[in-house]
Amino acid sequence: MHTVEPQGMELAEARKKRKVVAVSGAFFGLLLVLTLFSNTLQAITLPKVRTETPIKGKLVHSIEANGTLKPVEEAELKNETGWKVKAVHVKAGDAVVKDQPLITYDSKPADRQIADEQTALKQQKLQLEGLFESFVEANRTGDSTVIGKAKRDIESRQLDIDVRERKIQALQEDLAAQRQIVAPFDGIVTSVHATEGLPSTPGQSVVRVSNASRGYGMSVPVAADLAALLSVGEKIEVEVKDQTVQVMEGRIEEIADTQMELAGGAGEKQDAPPVMKTVRIAVQGEGLKGGERAAVRLLKSVSADEQLVISNEAIHKDREGKFVYVIEERKGPLGNGFYVRKSYIRTADANTNQTAVREGILPIDQVIVETSEPLQAGNRVRLQ
Repeated sequence: MHTVEPQGMELAEARKKRKVVAVSGAFFGLLLVLTLFSNTLQAITLPKVRTETPIKGKLVHSIEANGTLKPVEEAELKNETGWKVKAVHVKAGDAVVKDQPLITYDSKPADRQIADEQTALKQQKLQLEGLFESFVEANRTGDSTVIGKAKRDIESRQLDIDVRERKIQALQEDLAAQRQIVAPFDGIVTSVHATEGLPSTPGQSVVRVSNASRGYGMSVPVAADLAALLSVGEKIEVEVKDQTVQVMEGRIEEIADTQMELAGGAGEKQDAPPVMKTVRIAVQGEGLKGGERAAVRLLKSVSADEQLVISNEAIHKDREGKFVYVIEERKGPLGNGFYVRKSYIRTADANTNQTAVREGILPIDQVIVETSEPLQAGNRVRLQ
């Protein structure tokens, strides 16, 4: 009968243990590899986000506008009668003085109308004389009915005469105003659109006169919210572009509502305030002659205090108000994870690209500005 020596048994047991340890190590190693691969695969499929850190500073509004320099004092003169031009006394480039005749019109139609009205007035006065004679005759007869009728006829005719006299006076005043176009001030004739023998088109400019001695200016459209940052009398730099670019000093003279046509027709009421303003700027500089292109660029800040500024792309809105998504880092057994936290904010101001935030975020927050997929609070994400 054979027996196993103790030394052989110990060797067999040792080999068995080594095999168990090797198999266990391989199993746990494979499990670890699979876990890491699973986490890596999961991380790849997570929404990818781009973040930014809020910047502490002042929100700046950029105001940019372009226009054409024109004399500050300029007048476009029109004639609404449609009369024929009798004489053109000036041409473009002529210097004129106030009240100097520029255009004379053939006023024969108005002259004839006034003559007709004056003839009708004489007829009414003759009729009035006849009524007075009737009134005197009625007093002789003593008939109260006839006397009363004669009084009423005289009063009615006198009223007709008063109306006729006022009409003649108005026609004469219009004739005096429309017979000639005169210079409204001392200046230079910059354009003439009139031809002898042809009528002027009502509503269109006939003569333009400018006074360059009072300087030049420009009118530019500015969004109403940006125009609110400006003030009359404020100085502003103006880039004047002719053959070269010169920087000249400008001054805001007026900020006015822009006249806008109604989209639904002139008969409809427009309740909304205008979205644009017209800013008129006077420009001082040597060598200006009018017609130069000019540009203004101005940076304005609403608040004197520094605030946290973020990109507009980061801001969302729901029924409760404006909010941003902020990254929240959480520790895990296999490393840190990044999760989305929803934070409601209070804004102070905004421009085209950025918003100043008063409450709701901290300088150390990572705010999500771009994401590959729609997000919700609590989502896990990966950083770009």
